[in-house]
Amino acid sequence: MTKDRYFEMCEIMGSEPIESEIPIELDDMPLILQQAFLVYRMLQDNWEGFNGLYLGKNLNGLEYIFKYTEIDPSDEKLILQFIKLIDGIRSSEITKKREQQKPAITKY
Repeated sequence: MTKDRYFEMCEIMGSEPIESEIPIELDDMPLILQQAFLVYRMLQDNWEGFNGLYLGKNLNGLEYIFKYTEIDPSDEKLILQFIKLIDGIRSSEITKKREQQKPAITKY
């Protein structure tokens, strides 16, 4: 849900927005996190072909992406740490969804 939709919903329901429930958008985040998400989206996904397992982002070419996006070299290490954190969370979510979609095995 976007902020606009949340505020629209509150208006329709006649309730006051609650600060802790207002969705966070990318523009609300510090610049360094915005840059981390920008770089993250530019990286290629690695998938294991046979089983369709998500293996994480391919970090090859990261230095070129940093150069292309004109990210300050002093921020690159922190951005890489954010990318690894984002990818870890995404990987966990993909694994959870995959487990939920598995059919139950029945014993005869």
